[in-house]
Order: sequence, then structure tokens, then C-alpha cells
Amino acid sequence: MEKAPILISYDGGDAAHHKIDAKLLGQSLQGIDRLVSDCTVIFSLQRLPKRGERAPLVLKVREPKAGSYELPALSQEVSELLAIGIPILQAVGPEIISHYVQAVLDYFKGEDQAVEIAIHKMADMHAAGLAALTTTQRDALSVFDAVDARRHEEMMGMQELLKRSISASGPAAVDYVAPVGRGRSVDTASFRSGQGEARVIDIEGADAIRESQKMEWRPIEQALLKTDGFKYHSSALSIENPDREGFMMADVVDPAFEAAQNAYTAAAQKRALIEVVARKGYKNGILAKIQILEFVREVG
Repeated sequence: MEKAPILISYDGGDAAHHKIDAKLLGQSLQGIDRLVSDCTVIFSLQRLPKRGERAPLVLKVREPKAGSYELPALSQEVSELLAIGIPILQAVGPEIISHYVQAVLDYFKGEDQAVEIAIHKMADMHAAGLAALTTTQRDALSVFDAVDARRHEEMMGMQELLKRSISASGPAAVDYVAPVGRGRSVDTASFRSGQGEARVIDIEGADAIRESQKMEWRPIEQALLKTDGFKYHSSALSIENPDREGFMMADVVDPAFEAAQNAYTAAAQKRALIEVVARKGYKNGILAKIQILEFVREVG
């Protein structure tokens, strides 16, 4: 697979003199690495990343551009990183990575309509990429699906995959914009993949993203939650959002959830309603996180 060219650039402030705070730069690169890695896994394997699964960027250094601090990068081959020799991402096009990064930034800036448009566009691009695969590549993908039991457990539509991944990317977005508007660091950060347009985030947008991650925790209470039958990893459970349409991941801190067979997974397999002791966290007045502390009972 041809490696996708990526350009990460910081402008204004210290970057105008080809300088940038090392700690903030490191935090920013970790954030964009997480976003690109998640995007690569989702569009290559059509599932959410596994816990700890990475598709890291490889950075390159070149002479500085006047008034800017730039870092060209390459995403490693999907076949090498994910043990699958099917160039799905190549068929879709590297520009989809820029769409994904922008969708995450827009989501935490509160631009919901732009996010919905981007999700539909990315799903269409992915469908077109799949349609372009050869018969041999399709057969190989079928074999890969057959041996990846976890993918079948977590299979869902591409739009739902993107919604879940984007809504869970707040910490990565905050990391990426870390140098923007902090002290004398930089005024803007931009990201481009392939031949797509650069996606620029300014100080106002960076502040909105940081503000979106400030959590207001409500008092612990008993709550009724409808399970979705989808277990993301050992410490999270998919539930219907109790405040609005859609689904969300609830963090389960109850030690009982660590057992292979437990009341949570038993209820999830039936998509049952459960009563639990939990606390809710809100960001900008919107339910952003639920922590489940104790299982009370399965209802009905």
C-alpha cells in the first residue's frame, strides 16, 4: 500500500521563529497520533480499535518553512500494522483521515451539523472504497472476518462506528490542540492528509475544545439503564443514552465486572434493562460520561 503523506503544521507565536514548547508539542503529537490511529483501524478493519491497538505515525524532519513549524509524517502500511494485506484505506483515499480529524474537532467545538455531514460523507467514501476492491481482496477480507470473532461481536454500521469513536475522542482532541493559545506557543495548528485541504484549528476553537472536556459530576444515585449488548472492553458497557437518542459507553468501576461471567454481561446479551448505582458527568450541560459503581438488579 502506498503510504499516505501527512503534514502537521503550527503557525504564529513561537512557531513563527521555528520554536515550540517541547512538552506541548509532545502532547499535541500524541493526540493526533491517537486520532489517525483510530481512523486507520476503523476504515481498514470496519470496527472500533481494540484496547491498546495502535497504528502510529512515523515523523520526518525537513528544513523549516518561513513563519511556521512543520512536521511531515507518514502513516505506516495498514497491512504491516494490522496484519491484513487488504488496501482498504488506499481504496478510500488518504483524504478521509483529514475528514475524520476535522469531524472530531468539530464535535468538541459543538458544531453538530458539520459532524453529521462529515459522518455521512466518510461512510459514503468508505462504501465506494469497498466497492472498488477486487474479487481477490474481497475474498481475503471474508477470510479475515471469519477468524476475527471480536469483529462479529462488535459489528455495526459505519456511521454508528464513527459516532461512537468521534464522541470518545475528547482527550485526544484536547491533546492535539495543547500548544494552541497556551502562553507564547502557537496561534494555529493545521493537519492535512493526502491531497485534501489543511484542517486549521485556531485559539477560539482550541479553547472551545478544552472547555468541552470540563466535567461536572452529579451526585451518586440509582439509575435505570438499557444495555445495548455491546461490550467494548473489560471496563466499559454500551447502553442507550438516558438523556438523548443514541448510545454511549458507560465506565464500569464495579470489581464484579472483571469476572468473565457477571450480571452486566448476562444482561447485555439480552439487551436487558438494569438498575445500578451510578454517577453522571456532564460537559456543557450534555451527558458525557456515566460511571457504574454497583449492580442492583436486572429489571423485568
